[in-house]
Amino acid sequence: MSLHEYLVLGVVGAVGGQIVPVAELTASLKESGTRMTFVLKGLQASGLIERDRRAGDRRTVEVTLTRVGRARLAEAEGTARSWLRRHADLQPVG
Repeated sequence: MSLHEYLVLGVVGAVGGQIVPVAELTASLKESGTRMTFVLKGLQASGLIERDRRAGDRRTVEVTLTRVGRARLAEAEGTARSWLRRHADLQPVG
């Protein structure tokens, strides 16, 4: 999983299973729309997210985590915490 994918899953996962509009996700992560579309297509192809158009406004695309996406995010968060614990003694160079 790339850092961008992890960040996207983290933001979507942080809202507790609610739907996140792609425009808000893009703004939150300060990404370009093109980059976000690329990342979301990959996550959707991997079965980690679902993307749907809002029923009342077809211009708005919304994202939710799938069951597999929630499990993969939990796994990635565990890996990140483990890495941080192992490397907590790193000191800045300078």
